[in-house]
Amino acid sequence: MNNIVTREEALQHAAKKLDISPSKYKQAMERFESMRSYLQEGSYKGTNGPPEIYLQGSFKLGTEIRPYINSKDADYDIDIVCRLEHQKETTTAKTIKHQVGDHLKAHGTYVRMLNDEGKRCWTLNYAEQDGVGFHMDILPSVQECWHTVREYLGHSNAIAATNRCSDSGNYDWSPSNPKDFAVWFYSKNRAAFENVKQSQKQLLFENFRQDGLFNSRDSVPNIHVKTPLQRTIQLLKRHRDIRFSNQKNEKHKPISMVITLLAAQVYRNESAIYETLKNLLDAFSRQADQMQPTFRFNEAMALSEYTLITRKADGTWYIPNPTNYGENFADKWHEDDHARAKAFFQWVTWAKDDFINITEQLNEEHYTRFLATPENKTSVALSKIKVSFFNVAHRQLPESQWPVEIYYQASIAASYNKKGWRLFSDGSTTFQLNSGDPVERYKKICFKAKTNVSQPFQVYWQVVNTGYEATEARCLRGDFYQSSGDCSFVLGTKTRRESTEYRGIHWIECFIVKNGICVARSGEFLVRIV
Repeated sequence: MNNIVTREEALQHAAKKLDISPSKYKQAMERFESMRSYLQEGSYKGTNGPPEIYLQGSFKLGTEIRPYINSKDADYDIDIVCRLEHQKETTTAKTIKHQVGDHLKAHGTYVRMLNDEGKRCWTLNYAEQDGVGFHMDILPSVQECWHTVREYLGHSNAIAATNRCSDSGNYDWSPSNPKDFAVWFYSKNRAAFENVKQSQKQLLFENFRQDGLFNSRDSVPNIHVKTPLQRTIQLLKRHRDIRFSNQKNEKHKPISMVITLLAAQVYRNESAIYETLKNLLDAFSRQADQMQPTFRFNEAMALSEYTLITRKADGTWYIPNPTNYGENFADKWHEDDHARAKAFFQWVTWAKDDFINITEQLNEEHYTRFLATPENKTSVALSKIKVSFFNVAHRQLPESQWPVEIYYQASIAASYNKKGWRLFSDGSTTFQLNSGDPVERYKKICFKAKTNVSQPFQVYWQVVNTGYEATEARCLRGDFYQSSGDCSFVLGTKTRRESTEYRGIHWIECFIVKNGICVARSGEFLVRIV
């Protein structure tokens, strides 16, 4: 049966699915502490003392999200600053970069995990566990020189990070200030955090009592407490990844720092995720007027209306770092005919359609189906059909059958022929069918489940029909079918066959069940019968 809830409850449900588990967080912190100890023990020529090692990025801000399994985003990513105690005026970016790299290479284990030198960081890849990778980015840096801090940046914790030009191979300094940015972010988040801290910690302590991860409510790390601001950032980051996956402009998608910065700028301690999302997206939308061909820069408007994102008189864009005035997160937005700006505002439109412009009461899985399903060909069709289309009363929820914990990928490949089922097994001509492709009535379709779940497992299928003809024939379906022990299956236990009988848009989805838990689902494969 369908579980109808409010928008807020559905958003909470979806956001929790994006959290990393406490055990994974504990593992990440253990690796961070080991790395910190090793870097602090290093001998760096010209240093005035041991280096300062600290976290930055999503693990520091509490906006980390569970990655896709076996996709290009399938790694947990922990970002570390390694600030050596050199004076910037007496060293070079190249020296600092290689001192850190040489120390990593001197470690018998780390040297085998180390990637080739990156533009800014040294990256270590840890072995996958349960199909999930983990990598650590280490940013070499020094304290920014005092006259620059006083006259330009204004924050004493500013650093000068190393930067290697990929074209010339030359090294220079890049200003940054992750420590003060974290302080600024938490100042925006503090009131909401205090409101939910005790209740969320108590719930986490009770839920993981048997695992022995926490000794008491107070031992639950603050990182596991999520405010509406942090939840909103998590949801927007995953939504961005799905919407831009395999798109032509994927390389221009909004970076996480821009999403995080702008969200924190707008946040006003709203107590609900939906309210936070709506206010953020409305504020972002108001900045889109600057994309109009008739737009002309006006300093008064820039100071009053366009304070989040500013398009300047020369056509360049400006999103300043509030803790490092010399850093502009939109410094490349004007390139390629404003490709990054266009991608950002297109994404805002998508987000409003997917999160905001929907009914107040909806299926609990409304957002989860879209955000937690790994990318496959279905996503192209989903971008043209609102998620609410799939919220029909006769569709059973997988939670009514099994616990659902999506850790792996599943997808569907389909082919069809015009004559009979025998042709699928004797090598005769068949035709590939993509999700959303039109197909005529009275064809035979063979669906095959693909997954990266290790055997043994069971495959279940759900077929959902819509439209007048299926309704009149009393064949809307929506229940589940197992792939074994059913004479309608061919070519093994991962295949199902169906005939095209009723005109309209229908869909099929496969579910991978292992040890009684649904660990992967394909998402809706659309069948458009004409």
